[in-house]
Amino acid sequence: MFESSHTLILAIEEQISSVIGNEDPTKTFPSVTLGRIDSEKRIKLYAHLLGIFFDEAESLEQLIFESDLGGMSLIKINEVITERIAEIPEDDIPLLAGIWVESLDYDEELDQDEGNAEVLEEMLFKIIHVCSLAKQERALSIFVYSK
Repeated sequence: MFESSHTLILAIEEQISSVIGNEDPTKTFPSVTLGRIDSEKRIKLYAHLLGIFFDEAESLEQLIFESDLGGMSLIKINEVITERIAEIPEDDIPLLAGIWVESLDYDEELDQDEGNAEVLEEMLFKIIHVCSLAKQERALSIFVYSK
């Protein structure tokens, strides 16, 4: 079974919209690989951080582009959650990763070599830093590119 790859991209919406579909935006814009951290896993994190239900948290990701041919998509992450994530102190990452692991389904294996908690700690560290950059530079938005 083919597992899709997910990447966080920091960009201005008009600029990324003009490249998507024609070229790989991860080659043009600053990006961080999320691996197997798909939309459902991200939404579980958002729900926990904001204290909202999963259904509400789904609205924090907006589909910008989707291609049936290549199975690629571009999702914009709402600034409400990016600002909340940017505020997370690095000392809270291990505890937050533990809570995030508990929200995953039992069969969700993120990495064969490492446990889910280690993978999620590493991802949180990366996500926090990308969100901090977006918070500092208001013109930038965060996108998730999946292929």
